[in-house]
Amino acid sequence: MAVEEPSMAQHAKTKRRQMADLQIELRSTDRQLGQLNWELAQELVTLADQANDPAPLIQAVEALRSATRYYTFEDAPREHAMIQKAIADTLLSLGQKTGDRDALTTARDAYRGAITLASLLSDEELRESLRKSYKTTQTLLGDLPQNPSLFQVA
Repeated sequence: MAVEEPSMAQHAKTKRRQMADLQIELRSTDRQLGQLNWELAQELVTLADQANDPAPLIQAVEALRSATRYYTFEDAPREHAMIQKAIADTLLSLGQKTGDRDALTTARDAYRGAITLASLLSDEELRESLRKSYKTTQTLLGDLPQNPSLFQVA
């Protein structure tokens, strides 16, 4: 009795199904990696606070930036915006603790980008929170125009 070979069409269909299953598995793994990077960053921020050492903040920023590869705006817009906020918050903290002007400048730019993302998401609460942090960063950098005293105006 002869064993029937699968047809080319059946073979192609099986390959497509396997490919689709692998893509689903890859997305799931990417999400897990993004989540692990997010959690690592949170632990590093906690460590920096407890040890009163800003060095882990640099590692936290790196972990958060890595997480953005797995949480893209197209695939996970809310998560991506929250990671951008966390990057900016961590850089602001680093800049405040060390006086690192580059960290503050990068934080300011990250807040600006996160504000745009919050606007695209129509999340006014997040947007307003980001704007406050953005202004704080600008103040620390000396970028805010100073309001003249009433006595100078008169």
